[in-house]
Amino acid sequence: MTHRSTIAAAIAAALTLSVPFAAQAQDFAEEARFELRLSAFNPEANIGIRGDGIATNGEETESFGAAGDIDVDGRWRPRGEFVFNMTPRQSLRANYYDYRRDESWTFDGDWVDPGAIFDEVEIPGEPVEVPSVDLDGRLSFELASVNYDFAVIDTPRFEWGLGLGVTHAKLEANATGRSTGTDELDPEWEQVRWKRDGTSPNLHSRLTWTPAPRWRVEVQGQYLDTRWGDFIDERGHFERGGLLVEYLLTERIALHAGYDWFRLKLSDDYRGSFEAPAESDIGTVDVSGRVTGQFKVHGPMAGITFRF
Repeated sequence: MTHRSTIAAAIAAALTLSVPFAAQAQDFAEEARFELRLSAFNPEANIGIRGDGIATNGEETESFGAAGDIDVDGRWRPRGEFVFNMTPRQSLRANYYDYRRDESWTFDGDWVDPGAIFDEVEIPGEPVEVPSVDLDGRLSFELASVNYDFAVIDTPRFEWGLGLGVTHAKLEANATGRSTGTDELDPEWEQVRWKRDGTSPNLHSRLTWTPAPRWRVEVQGQYLDTRWGDFIDERGHFERGGLLVEYLLTERIALHAGYDWFRLKLSDDYRGSFEAPAESDIGTVDVSGRVTGQFKVHGPMAGITFRF
């Protein structure tokens, strides 16, 4: 059974069970001690890389830059949130996300004419055979956070909470590449793995609005700077925002739907030098610049809320 059909069956069961108890539905303003939200999350991912820098030999200076993006479609993944209301104004809120996606790319190979690559420069040489290449990759991201929330504003229909918490994140990318080889090149195989795993304190904010007894609208946000913890060595920050709408079916059960978005942005400086060919009379070239990477995940979510 797929994630989508599982969620649909669970929602249908909740609706069926709620019919005999519809008269018992209460007001969201009457808080429960515990709330558990089980959701299906259908995220899409975007990976963006930007780089710029300068190259100089002490007499002449040139600037350069490059950028690229990879978009990955989403699949349904589990998501969970648990709320412990300690007092009318104080609560603990735990969130969990899980994102995984496998992708494959294939290049069939071709003949490349070096002299046709650049319009401005004529490069001598015969066409070169480029081998076919198969690439398989997996991108996975896990995020778990616990936040203390204090309601600075607390009315029967509106709450504004502020708090502090801790976030644990794991980001991993694996790639495997294979080339078939040509008459001039041997077949090759290569595997690359990149992983970051750590914990950091974070800031938290929440807005909750109850426009009608059975309806609740909630907005949450978290922020952390990578220098606050040991998640990653590179400079950067993490941002997360979520919008949720809930409808109370019975005293204990509600349905919810919403949209979640989070982004991890990192940057790092680099510096190096190389010797230009002697015939160029350029000498030593110093290169410096900055590379910025961004991993953004966003998508709809839906599920069931249990209140007890």
